[in-house]
Amino acid sequence: MDAKEAEQLCVEAVQIITRESTDEENRRAADLFRSVADAGYSQGMFGLAELYMAGKGVGKDVAKAVELYRQAAEKDNIPAMFRLGDMYSTEDGPYFDPGKAFECFTKCCEGGFTPAFNYLGDLYFYGVGTERDAAKASEMYGKGAQAGDGSAAFKLACMYEGDMGIDADEERAKGLFLQAARFGVPEAMFRLAVFAYEGKVEGGKPLAAEWYSRCAEQIPIARFNLATMYFTGDGVSQDKEKAFSLYLPLADSGDADAAFQIGRMYLNGEGVHADPQKGFEYIGKAAKGGHSEAAMLLENLRRRQNTQIIKIDGTD
Repeated sequence: MDAKEAEQLCVEAVQIITRESTDEENRRAADLFRSVADAGYSQGMFGLAELYMAGKGVGKDVAKAVELYRQAAEKDNIPAMFRLGDMYSTEDGPYFDPGKAFECFTKCCEGGFTPAFNYLGDLYFYGVGTERDAAKASEMYGKGAQAGDGSAAFKLACMYEGDMGIDADEERAKGLFLQAARFGVPEAMFRLAVFAYEGKVEGGKPLAAEWYSRCAEQIPIARFNLATMYFTGDGVSQDKEKAFSLYLPLADSGDADAAFQIGRMYLNGEGVHADPQKGFEYIGKAAKGGHSEAAMLLENLRRRQNTQIIKIDGTD
């Protein structure tokens, strides 16, 4: 088998596994990769390893996958080195070996493999598998950011924002947070929202609300802050119904601050029809969650209702 035929067979196998394929077709893809691997080509070894990891076309077998990754890496297959580096750097995994992880990611970076810069940056930043080196970490994150890695851009932004081994540069941090946010990093969106709310970037509080809304599903405090902005009309048109809809999932998931807000809104009929019993229940949840103001309000409510027993979140 020559190199051209090996490439064609791998392309055929990839086309099979990247579409909606049957078990029989997946087994065909495994056979194609295996034939290329048996002929000594690293792309076949890597492809077959991926199938063993996923249990697609073959039985799931991590040990076989690792052996194939190693064989491919010995032939300088960069994606295989990256997979090994990921396994070696997983602290609670069976193959954890920081030194080998550092070697793999270094080779990947030398080969220009974009995802590896972020990983190697982490090893330098935390001093895992190598000496801690903030300058090298920022260099690796910078290369990843330049190549379009949002996570690397976010980490570099954090380094510039705080005292993390390199000179602080808030303006550069803002630019990197924006880059990371555009690549969909929720934490970067949150930082931009905070900057906007504090007036540190153009757009002010309306822009803060926009960024909070973009990351509200992933970051609970962003959802809470957005709800509060709508409740008070701070930087947005006041909309207590919207505030209620934003607070409620947080309250139901155990957020004491949100439960307190929902309780008060039920008691006062703000953004929802007044319902004292539900108000008592949510105030009770907030108090149980350690919210001191809720505990005081709950005690006052009990005193006002001293002529009857009120059941509040399972307590009498």
